[in-house]
Amino acid sequence: METKKTGIVSKVLGVLSWLENNVSAIFLGGAILMLFYEVLARYFFNTAVYVSTEWTPVLVTWSMLIGNAILIRERGHINISLFEDSLKKKENKDWLKLYISIINFIFCVIFLNSSFYFVGGAKASGTLSESLLHTPMWIIFSMMIIAGLFMLINSFVKIIEDGRELLGDERAFKTAMPLILLAATAVVAAFVLISGSPLVIMAVMMVVFMLMGVPITFALGLATIVAITRFDIIATASLSSKMFYSINKYSLLAIPFFVVSGNIMAKSNIGKYLLEWAATLLRSVQGGLAMAIVGAAIIYAAISGASAAAAATLGVMGLPLLVEKGYPKSFGAGLIAAGGTLAIIIPPSSIMILYACTAEVSTTDMFTAGIVPGVLIAIVLILYIYAYCKKNGYGKDDVGQFSMKEFMQTSKKAIWAIIMPVAILGAIYSGICTATEAAAVSVIYASIVCLFIYKDVKLSEFKDIMYDSVRTSAFILAITMTATLFGFLITMEQLPQLVLSLVLDANIGKVGMLIALNCVLFLLGFFMSPGAIILIVVPMILPVTTALGIHPIHLGIMLTVNLELALLTPPVGTNLYVLSKISKLPVPEVVKGLIPFITIMFIALMFLTFVPWLSMCLL
Repeated sequence: METKKTGIVSKVLGVLSWLENNVSAIFLGGAILMLFYEVLARYFFNTAVYVSTEWTPVLVTWSMLIGNAILIRERGHINISLFEDSLKKKENKDWLKLYISIINFIFCVIFLNSSFYFVGGAKASGTLSESLLHTPMWIIFSMMIIAGLFMLINSFVKIIEDGRELLGDERAFKTAMPLILLAATAVVAAFVLISGSPLVIMAVMMVVFMLMGVPITFALGLATIVAITRFDIIATASLSSKMFYSINKYSLLAIPFFVVSGNIMAKSNIGKYLLEWAATLLRSVQGGLAMAIVGAAIIYAAISGASAAAAATLGVMGLPLLVEKGYPKSFGAGLIAAGGTLAIIIPPSSIMILYACTAEVSTTDMFTAGIVPGVLIAIVLILYIYAYCKKNGYGKDDVGQFSMKEFMQTSKKAIWAIIMPVAILGAIYSGICTATEAAAVSVIYASIVCLFIYKDVKLSEFKDIMYDSVRTSAFILAITMTATLFGFLITMEQLPQLVLSLVLDANIGKVGMLIALNCVLFLLGFFMSPGAIILIVVPMILPVTTALGIHPIHLGIMLTVNLELALLTPPVGTNLYVLSKISKLPVPEVVKGLIPFITIMFIALMFLTFVPWLSMCLL
């Protein structure tokens, strides 16, 4: 009987998983097609599509909310794993895993409760959307409840799974870990009851939970919600309202759209064609193959805007070639990991879009400002490669004569990849499309090129592409939801004004502030993902830096380059682990190859920090 019940439960959970995967993918795909049709209708049919105007952001928001539930099911949310990594015994790790699942569950209970109040209030008031469709807003908001139920079920299932694992291990009840976790929780709870400052409560809870390995989304969200409710700052329904509207923004749609576009091309041989084309151009230069990887990274960055995807694609294609030609594997891994980071500084960039939305500056201005710094960093990398190869004799045997015939052959293959960034960015800068519309167009362009021209992506693969895109986008926008509550609280408590007062009293000035910011951002990069850094740090520092005369666009470029370095430094550095996996080298060996590239990128960062003209010259 027990086996039969278990089988029924497994089937139900399987159906829920299938629904989450497919419904979220359909919503995201539908939003892309809807926005693409709006662009077509505007230019070819001379009409506006009101359905698209209202429902494109809604469908993406719904997709991301369900994606958040998927990440809970798959434990895909980003966290700081230092504490878990320090635990040697499996039973201690299992207790910590259960503890984290319980914290996640508590957040989901609060989220769902607030969502019921939010949707109920909208239904009772009879509020309609402002568009010509006049959709009842409770219908649009209802996904908060549906996704909240999915989140609650998935987090509860994780508690059951973790509990069963502990019950099956007789050593689990011979360790002091549960007492340690209870003691830490008791201290935090006592602090919440005793402290008279919501900011202090939030800071203590957030730091403790993050260090214990609670996903950043839930650590940030739960700490902020507890601080807000402890002092009754806003109504319960307002919590869900702020979270919903934080991601229901037209400008943020570009992030999941560019992720889809990048994932399509990651399945293709575009990286190979770009690398062959760049290598042909640089055949007459010593170290030309290594330089070609940077060249290919520039174009791939301008196509996808996804750093890890660029590093993975070029790593699979380029690293074996470098090793075959006699380059040290650690050098090749470091070069490709560093080259991949260009994807977040060269437009279009998801990180820049996130910063633009957070700082409330123009996405197009951020893209424009990133061109010169991106090219500057690429040139510095190429100069280092040339000097390295000259000194050590690498790439000398491969120097040959430039062949126009070979160049034309490789150009024929790569031309569709080369055209894409020119077309997409040209459409943005000329005003033909917004960045969000261009992102939707890039998905259609990538699909046509990979399906019908290169013919190296199958239609059947698009299901997995959409699944992966939902997951990748959801963890960014999930942090955005809870970071919005964080930003609201620090604004209400006037933390930016307090920081500004401290900075002015310390009399460190603009230069001192820039130095301090670089140090803080570099250190944060060791422990937090780029998206989390932007969403947590920018609301606190932007009023301060603006008051000191630091332009928000210049600040954004400086922050973005810092985040490039964060992708290369352990324990969070994504590109570092991508290349470690591809090269089959241990992480310390990849770090060894990365050190020169990190050093020269840091030097470039100093130029960009203290010479604002480099960021602002094209605006």
